[in-house]
This record gives sequence, structure tokens and C-alpha cells, in this order.
Amino acid sequence: MRKTFVLNLIIMMGVNLLIKPFWILGIDRAVQNRLGFEAYGQYYILFNFVLLLSVLLDFGIGNYTTSNLAKNPNLLEKQFSALLTIKIFFSALYIVTTLILAVILNYDKSIWFLIFMLSFNQVLSFFHIYFRSNVSGLQLFKTDSIFSVLDRLLMIIFCSILLFTNIFELNITNFVYAQTLAYGISAAISFTFISKKISKITLVFDKVILWDIYKKTAPYALLALLMTLYTRVDNILIGKLLPDGDYHDGIYALGYRLLEAANMMAALVAMLLLPIFSKMIAEKQKLEPLVNTALGLLIAPSFIFGVACFFFQSEILVMLSPKANDYATQVFGWVILCFIPLCFMYIFGTLLTANASLKILNILALIALITNFGLNLLLIPKYQALGAAYAAIITQTFIGITNCYFAYKVLKLEFNKVIFLKLLMLFIMLCIVALLCKTYTISLLVSLTILCLIGGLSIFVFKLLDIKQLANLAKSKFN
Repeated sequence: MRKTFVLNLIIMMGVNLLIKPFWILGIDRAVQNRLGFEAYGQYYILFNFVLLLSVLLDFGIGNYTTSNLAKNPNLLEKQFSALLTIKIFFSALYIVTTLILAVILNYDKSIWFLIFMLSFNQVLSFFHIYFRSNVSGLQLFKTDSIFSVLDRLLMIIFCSILLFTNIFELNITNFVYAQTLAYGISAAISFTFISKKISKITLVFDKVILWDIYKKTAPYALLALLMTLYTRVDNILIGKLLPDGDYHDGIYALGYRLLEAANMMAALVAMLLLPIFSKMIAEKQKLEPLVNTALGLLIAPSFIFGVACFFFQSEILVMLSPKANDYATQVFGWVILCFIPLCFMYIFGTLLTANASLKILNILALIALITNFGLNLLLIPKYQALGAAYAAIITQTFIGITNCYFAYKVLKLEFNKVIFLKLLMLFIMLCIVALLCKTYTISLLVSLTILCLIGGLSIFVFKLLDIKQLANLAKSKFN
């Protein structure tokens, strides 16, 4: 199983490293720089607003599908049509409910159509994700790797036309239309692929089947809702609590851009871990070796990334956006630290999900939501977007620590003190190196090179990743 994880992780990460960072740091960054903080900030508020109820588009079906198919691939024929029926119904419900919420929150009528189009984009995106979840559940990781970047690749092409030609004007509306086209084509292609593995697709309105699916997916849906709320509500509150909320949301979006790029890569690891963890738990295999491998592959590099970005926040952000000011760099510095606890969540939260420990995850997510909402109400009026950044790092740290604790407790894993001590040593050492580079005003490029070299070498010196182990995994037979 570890061989499967490592080899497919290399393939998936390689494909995504070529596409997704370029989308966020290249195209999306260029769009914001051209439009300015305020215009892009309005888009960012609306984008996060339509995500608040996006749980209706998935209802836990993605995780449910991947986990179930990993354990029993023969279920594809039976469950696909029933789940597709649910998704169509809830997609319509989602769009209607989102528009009603926009009216309740008193959003101006002039942006209702934009809200509708952003909602429609989410529908297309989640259908693509659902079709991909079937591919992943069938352990077709190479195909899933291609599908995982297809929408972003198409958006790069379409948005490049907006940025670098005069065929269409670059504005928020056309930016949204470009995304619509990309998501639509991606969903059509992934649907065509998975439909070829099914003899017949029929919309099934069997109440017994739908109710059974609802009962099984409800805990996943609740978790998705709570996680969406505690990670997205800050953007809405910035817009509502501050008189010039669009500007501050633009600043917050700028700080979040690099985090989202890194987060995409970490999320891919979680998507790969879920079906493998599920199958290992079903077969009662020993989980510790894969957990330790995941720690070395994900947590250790997150330390290098987080420390580098925090200590060199000003230099990095100005490089990404010439318009960045001291306020923006401070927001970026605290926001980027969220990546470290997020990586813990991607390993141990995924492990708990594979074990169907949804009650624990939902309770933790509810506590996180209450904490995050309260902190934002308290901190945003005083510290603006920086207050939201403080709330985010506190919330994500809570989730990362508690997910780790309960994963070891519930699954009765053997706690490897040595590997966590090594990780702590690596973090402290990186902080010292970064501080020395700042103290002696070493250039950004040289400083980042030093951090990457020392951090990368230390990973192998500390045997967080063992070269011989990885070589043996690559040569071993899958069983």
C-alpha cells in the first residue's frame, strides 16, 4: 500500500505542480493585479459567499463514493445513478437557496446575476469532482491525476485570452464566464470517461435507496458544511463588518493566494490517502508505516514552506504583487502559517474520515466554527483583515492538533515519539536559520536556497524520509 501511495503521489504531484501553482500565482494573480484590490475583493467576497452552502452540491457524496468504491469496486454500477439523481436535485436546491440568502443578506440587485453564475460554476465544478471521486475510488490514480488539473488547465487557456489579447475585455463578468466554460468542459469529459464503465445510467428516484444514501452521507455533509463555514465565513464578515470591506477582502485574498496554491497540493495527498486508508482499515492492515511516510512527505516540507514564507513575507509578497503594502504583508505572514496545521488535518482528518469517525470530526468542526466566528467578530473591527488572519491560524491549529490526537486514540495507533521530536527539531532549526538570514540581510534567493537545502537534507538525515525505504517501496510488489 505504501508503494501505491508513494508512486501515485509522485505522479499526481508532478502533474499538479505544473498546472495549479501557475493558475494561482500566474493567471489569477495577474487578474487581481490588473483589476485592483477593490474590484477583485468584491469578486472574492461573492466567490466565498456562494461556497457557504456548497455542501448541498456534495452532501458528503465524494468521500462516501471514494471510500465505498475502494472497499468494493462492484458498487459503481449500483450507486452511480442514485447518487447522480441526488446531485441533480440538490444542485437546483443549492442555486435557489443561495439566491434567497443573497436577498436576505441584502446584496445589491446588480450583482444577483453574478452570484447566479458563480453558483452555477460551483455546480459544474462539483459534478466534475463527483465524477473524479468515482475514478479515485476505482484506484485509477493516473487518470484522476489528469482530471485533477483539467479544469485549471482550461481556465489558464481561457483567462490568458482575457489577459493577453484584445478579443474580450478583462472584467469580473468575463472572468467568471471563462471559469464556466472550463468547468463545463471538464465535467463533460470526466462524465464521459466514467460512464463508459457503466452499462446503463438511469435517474433513480427510489425513495428507499435515496433515504439509505442520505443516512450514510448526512454525517459527511454536516462535516463539509461546518468546515466550509469556519474556513469561508471570515471573508463574508470582512465585507460586512468593515465600511471598505471590498478593499480589505482584496488584501485578504492576496495573502491567501500562496496558501491556496500550497493547499491544493496538500489536498491531493489527502485525496490519495483516503481510498488507501479506507482499504487498509477494511483489511485490518497496520497503518503506522503509511502514517509515518505521510508525515515525512507532507509535514516536514510544510515546515520549510511555512517558515520561509513567514520570515520573508515582505519580500515574497512584493514579488507576487507590486501593489502589496505593509498591511498586506502582515496579513500574508500570519495566513501562510495556516498551512502547517492544515497538513496535519489532511493526514489525520483523512484517517478519521476513512475510519468513519464522523461524530468526532463534526464535534471538532463545530467547536472550530464557534471559535472562528467569535474571534472574527472580536478581531476584525479592531485589526481588519489581520484580525481574520489571527482567527484563521488559531482555528486551524486547534483542528490540526485535535485531529492528530483523536486519530491516534480512536484507531489505537502506536505513537511514534521519535518522529514528532524530529519534526520539532526540524522546525526549530529552520526558524533559527531563517532568523540568521534575516539578521545578516542575506538576499531572498540565497536565503530560500539555504532553507530548502538545509531542510531537505535534514529530512533525510533525521530519517523522516529514508532513501532506502523509498527505493524498497518502489521496487516492492503491490499486494
